[in-house]
Amino acid sequence: MTKNKNNDQVKDVFTNYLTHKNHRKTPERFSILNEIYSLEEHFDVDSLYEKMNKKNYRVSRATIYNTIELLLESGLVRKHQFGDSFSQYEKSYFNNQHDHVIIKDTGEVKEFCDPRIELIKKDIENVFDIKIDDHSLYLYATSNKKK
Repeated sequence: MTKNKNNDQVKDVFTNYLTHKNHRKTPERFSILNEIYSLEEHFDVDSLYEKMNKKNYRVSRATIYNTIELLLESGLVRKHQFGDSFSQYEKSYFNNQHDHVIIKDTGEVKEFCDPRIELIKKDIENVFDIKIDDHSLYLYATSNKKK
């Protein structure tokens, strides 16, 4: 799928969500959405604000925070709390389920996907007679590299 087609699809999802919830469809909200979906890494509100400011977007931190809340509710963004750090976010619409390793001494966040986790989830579902709707796994590590 092309990037433009992906952007159109994400914009449609957000537009439908805003319409359904009777929220305004402002250019600022769509600028924030476009900026988030241009990123390949996790981000926090301050880094997003700085990136948008450098590109001469006129959005306030409050608008970014409010828009992030709408994007979380609409399923277009996922929130993470990696240890004691600020909340981090990532786009989630075209993003397959994955988990994270946080390297504590460097602050680096690595993503991984291991199919064995799906097997563990199935076993848990069978043992407890439940349906797991979602999961998040954070592994905290220390680098073995010598400083």
